[in-house]
Amino acid sequence: MAEATNSNLLATNRQIIGDVFTSDASYQLLLQLCDVCGNRFAGSPSERKAADTIAAAMRANGLENVHLEPFEITAWTRGTTTLRMTAPVERDFSTLALPYSPACDLTAEMIDCGGGEQEDFTRLGGAVAGKIAVCAAETGNWLTAKKVSHRTDKYRWAIAAGASGFIFINQNPGQLRITGSLFPNAPIPGIGVSWETGNAILRLAKHGDHPTLHISDTGTSQRVTTNNVVGELPGDGSTDEFIVTGAHYDAHDIADGAGDDGAGTCTLVEAGRALANVRGELVRGIRFIAFAAEEVGLFGSWAYRDEHERELSRVRYMLNLDGAGQGGGGSETMSLTGTPELAPFFSALAEEFSYKFDVVDRFAGHSDHFPFTLAGVPAGGIASRDARQGMIGRGWGHTEADTVDKVSLRGLQMAAILTARVLLRLSVTPDAAWPGRHRTPEELRQQVEENDYTESLTRSRRLP
Repeated sequence: MAEATNSNLLATNRQIIGDVFTSDASYQLLLQLCDVCGNRFAGSPSERKAADTIAAAMRANGLENVHLEPFEITAWTRGTTTLRMTAPVERDFSTLALPYSPACDLTAEMIDCGGGEQEDFTRLGGAVAGKIAVCAAETGNWLTAKKVSHRTDKYRWAIAAGASGFIFINQNPGQLRITGSLFPNAPIPGIGVSWETGNAILRLAKHGDHPTLHISDTGTSQRVTTNNVVGELPGDGSTDEFIVTGAHYDAHDIADGAGDDGAGTCTLVEAGRALANVRGELVRGIRFIAFAAEEVGLFGSWAYRDEHERELSRVRYMLNLDGAGQGGGGSETMSLTGTPELAPFFSALAEEFSYKFDVVDRFAGHSDHFPFTLAGVPAGGIASRDARQGMIGRGWGHTEADTVDKVSLRGLQMAAILTARVLLRLSVTPDAAWPGRHRTPEELRQQVEENDYTESLTRSRRLP
């Protein structure tokens, strides 16, 4: 890259940093999304209101061609859920149905399935059949662990073992009931409980030979239309290649969803604002997408991929912001998805920016980058590591504690600055200096198989 270009980039980076650090626009948007729009649960009026709010912010920030892209989903509406131990002692417990859990009135013996890993169900064998499987929620750190079993993995293993129900125990103390989606037409009830409730159930079960639970739920499902929100900044016209960046603006219905992923959405919009003010420096265009309905099955990103499949060969990189802006700033990680050749590129950026961020590579499939990955597009995500310091799994995420007070203006600013600087560099780096490449279907099938995604993708008919 020419010296003059480096000089221009330095000046542009300084403008981005000053612009973001002298504005509280990102935090004001977070308050709008959480306090005015509400929880933004998939398919709800709150989510539709948030889409209009985000679109208005993108337009005000100078993004072009801002529009909503509608698609249909099967939405779920929470009913009344109860959990009671009927033997060996009688006790009522607080619980939450996991989205798409079917309405039920179930009484059955329970069985302790430990961590809920595949080896646990293999070890228990036929003993699980007909019983309510009780297991741990996430037992690793989503940002650092090479492989963390997802809730739906454990649920499917329970189904395969013949379980009649499924209970998911939060691994972080604090009386925080945990939620997280199953999938449409889920065959057995699934509920989430707090660390304290889960421990009480497992402890009391030891008082007799046939511990029995009763679960009832009245949740319902219906078809609705929801929307992705899309805005753009054009390049200089010298290439038809472009960059995609996105964050999901929906959340679970039990809290603000401030960290997961209100903060990521605000990071997205603020990075767009900063880059709109230096749009003349862009070579490749950038498309900004606020995805709907991520929490219930990545439906927004799948819908976008299906609608825009023909142009995905022109996408240089997909940058996902699920988890960006959650922490205090200064502890961001770039998580690549099966593209180790990109690690040196981003590590070099961290050095050049004088803003260190970790770069890791793992084939993770439970956020909005994944439909792009399965189309062969190089993809990764920026997330803030310190938001869940000392906590297991998602930390505050997917609980009633995912609230605005967990997010700071400084964390949003620093994530937006990093995001904007990375996007700028992705836009201007010449082809000869870009190590990324699109994967072939054969390569993707191998990665899917090696990372144990074959079963879930086959079930959803999404195998590459």
